[in-house]
Amino acid sequence: MTITVRNAGAQNAATGTFTAKVADAGSGQPIEFAAVTLKNSADSTKVFGAVTGSTGQVKLLNIPAGAYNLRVSYLGYRTIERQVRVEVTGTDAGTILLDQSGIDLKEIAVKGEKAAVTLKKDTLEFNAGSFKTRPDATTEELLKKLPGVEVDKDGNITVGGQRASRLTVDGKDFFGTDPKTATKNLPADAIDKVQIVDSKTQEAKTTGIDDGQREKVLNLTIKKDKKKGWFGNATASMGNTDRYNGYLSANSFSDTRQLAILAMSNNVNAANFSFDDLSAFSGGNIGDVFAPPAGGSFSINVNNGTTTIGGSGVFDNAARGIVNTHAGGINYSNEFGKKKNLKVSSSYFTYFSDGVQNKFSDIQDLGKNDILRTTENSLVNSDNFAHRANMKVEYHPDTLTDIFFRPNVIYNHTENVSSRNFQSNYDQGGNLNAGTQNFKQYNTQPSYFGEFTALRRLGYQKGSLSVRINGTWTKATSDWNNISALNTFTGGNPVTRDINQDADQYTRTQGFTLNGNYARPLGKKWSSNVTYTYNESNSLADQVTFDYNPVTDKYEVIVPSLTNRFDYTNWNQAARLGFINTPSKVLNYNFGVSLQQPGLTGKTIFNNGGNEGLLNKDYWNLLPRFSLNYNPANNRSLQVNYAETVVMPSAINLQPVQNNTNPLFQREGNPDLQPRKNHRLTLNFNTFKPGTDYYWNGYFAYNVAFDAITNDTRVENGVQYYRPLNVDGNFNINTGSYFGMPTGLKGLRLNLGINVYADHSKNFISSVANATDRLNLGPNASINYDIADKLNVSYGTYYGYNKVNNQLKEAQDDSYLNIGNNLNISYEFIKDFRIETEINHNGVTGRPAGYNINYFLWNASLVKYFMNRRINVAFRGFDILDQNTNVNRSVFNTRIEDTRYNNLTRYFYLSLTYRLAKAGAGNERRNPRNTVN
Repeated sequence: MTITVRNAGAQNAATGTFTAKVADAGSGQPIEFAAVTLKNSADSTKVFGAVTGSTGQVKLLNIPAGAYNLRVSYLGYRTIERQVRVEVTGTDAGTILLDQSGIDLKEIAVKGEKAAVTLKKDTLEFNAGSFKTRPDATTEELLKKLPGVEVDKDGNITVGGQRASRLTVDGKDFFGTDPKTATKNLPADAIDKVQIVDSKTQEAKTTGIDDGQREKVLNLTIKKDKKKGWFGNATASMGNTDRYNGYLSANSFSDTRQLAILAMSNNVNAANFSFDDLSAFSGGNIGDVFAPPAGGSFSINVNNGTTTIGGSGVFDNAARGIVNTHAGGINYSNEFGKKKNLKVSSSYFTYFSDGVQNKFSDIQDLGKNDILRTTENSLVNSDNFAHRANMKVEYHPDTLTDIFFRPNVIYNHTENVSSRNFQSNYDQGGNLNAGTQNFKQYNTQPSYFGEFTALRRLGYQKGSLSVRINGTWTKATSDWNNISALNTFTGGNPVTRDINQDADQYTRTQGFTLNGNYARPLGKKWSSNVTYTYNESNSLADQVTFDYNPVTDKYEVIVPSLTNRFDYTNWNQAARLGFINTPSKVLNYNFGVSLQQPGLTGKTIFNNGGNEGLLNKDYWNLLPRFSLNYNPANNRSLQVNYAETVVMPSAINLQPVQNNTNPLFQREGNPDLQPRKNHRLTLNFNTFKPGTDYYWNGYFAYNVAFDAITNDTRVENGVQYYRPLNVDGNFNINTGSYFGMPTGLKGLRLNLGINVYADHSKNFISSVANATDRLNLGPNASINYDIADKLNVSYGTYYGYNKVNNQLKEAQDDSYLNIGNNLNISYEFIKDFRIETEINHNGVTGRPAGYNINYFLWNASLVKYFMNRRINVAFRGFDILDQNTNVNRSVFNTRIEDTRYNNLTRYFYLSLTYRLAKAGAGNERRNPRNTVN
């Protein structure tokens, strides 16, 4: 094809403008999102690019005059490259016609190339073929190569500083919404695209009226050739020290149907799933009614050189210790009806695990004039058994009506037997106490959830009406036995206190939500929505505690102070008015305000029948909200969000009743607490250079809280007492940026990133005000070098600088550095022979003796392929240098806790893997040329 360049006039500047239009050669229709790039013929580092708009037009400004190589590409079309000149007076390349002849109707690979990164309004899309992985890699390994995407050691996914809350496969739920189940089990070579979606609410999707609400959702699209027959893997492994691992992932997909089967059994701490939704499902851990506080609501956790900011739930599935896991499940999704107007997604999953955890702790608690240090050693044997069933039904009886129904069921049973010994002393005051404890606990918890949503569009320019109803019910029964001995050294001679108690606990939470929404256009550019929401939750916690009677050898003497019933109800009603303006195709913003009334009632009923701590609270709040989405070009986007939210104090924090369940940690509520008012501002931008695969992301989040809830902590005779208080001025900032780019060497990509977290929080120590400042600075970098499927090399490095300053006492200040390095090499040195090695280096300095680490975890394997690569046999080694370590540091407002756990050490094993594939596809491999199939 000939490109004609027309000159508009004489040269009078150093730069010029380049314009063109891209269209289909057959139909003449404009092509949107085609990548147009100019690479300077004399200097290849000078690259300029953009993507075409809806009219097929593209315009590049401020291009240095000179000769350029013009490249125009679009998925499914033949790429065009031509030499052009950019004149200072402007260059118009006219209409560039792309030919679809690159598509082979006989299913032969085409020559059209895929862009590594594309941006489509609220969706950032990565082409999986542009990020090579080893042949047997999981989707999680693929995600780790994407710029701006972080995957921690537990499989949690963070994109642009925000946690990915859900994951879908081809837009459908996959084993519920748990991201880990998909990323740890689906093979990377089955993935066509990874889409990161700033997902709108269901109402916004169906009405087309953006309400500004967003959540980060990952969607994986499956390659078309994987939608014929089965794909997946079956593996059996045996090793020394009695290690074993059996695993099956079998998948059968079509355009409308998904069937996936998972099964696993191992004693190597491998659990390719999580039950994180369990804690959210039950409305939090109601067991906290009888549990001691953690010493503060914020923590920075460093584990094996990886830093995570935040807390961890009681149902986290992170393997600490040695865990045996047996699990299996099935996922099924399909579309029914002639018009495919009924869609069903369902899954069932079950698991059983048993483990042994040996934990060593070194704890520092800040006192008014001294530091309390506690050392502790505990041994825990645990058994866990759970079922989870999910379903989502989507029905569209006509073009104006949408109906959704989502029921979920979870059943969980745990048994824990633990023993521990501990000793506490002051830096200046000497020994304080020492003791032992033997503890047994049995818990059973069924949970049920259901949600029904109906939406009706009322006709052109008449808006839509939606109604949503959901309900939850959770019951937890627990029986525990506590045999403890506590020696206190306060007057020279130790005072011994023995505890031998048994308790029965019953907790129940039930609640419902009603939501109604009316949305209506107000002309071509404006629309509005009115929402009313009412939710109510009731929680009942009942505990009966008995002392041991040595005469009858029974637990039958009631302990009045530890026998009570706690009953409370909280509710919230809110009316919201919002307006949305879309002044152009590239900009929309919305703003609104909510009038909210939360409230709470509660009481504690003691064993003697008396009531204490009666609560009756309600509040009124006016809450503004604003969001903006700006897409000035098809390769750039900016989102800005601001919202004020209010969080009610928990009933346990409001109850003016002392809880002495744990003799070393006692707390009393504060009925004068006010709700926490939180203001949050976030900014996020994405940009990439079309045709060059340069990608840049940045994010910023600022949170400031008024009437934040903190603790006043005091230590008396080795016992820590907590009372919650309101404070103003707590804030945190989380910001960072990620940059990804190819290099001059073919197959080599570079990713750079940095994350900065700063936090300022106020607390009290023996009624004396203290302020804690934290800083976490974490630069990171990675490179990936791939030569087709023959050689795959990746290297990543992370540095984390952590500093904590306390206003009250310099001795409690803390700073430490953690370093992480990771090297992965996969090399097919002879046909059908592959060597793989992974080296992880972790180092931490600045901790107490015994908790600083500097070790290398080296894993390696030799793989032989058979039967056109359908079968492979591998000899593998884990922790070959026998240096594996599991050390964790948690930093709270008034506490620093270092912990060390037992973990897996060196072992070797032999594995046999059978690759499931459709007939005739057994020798398929990842396309080294990144072409469309």
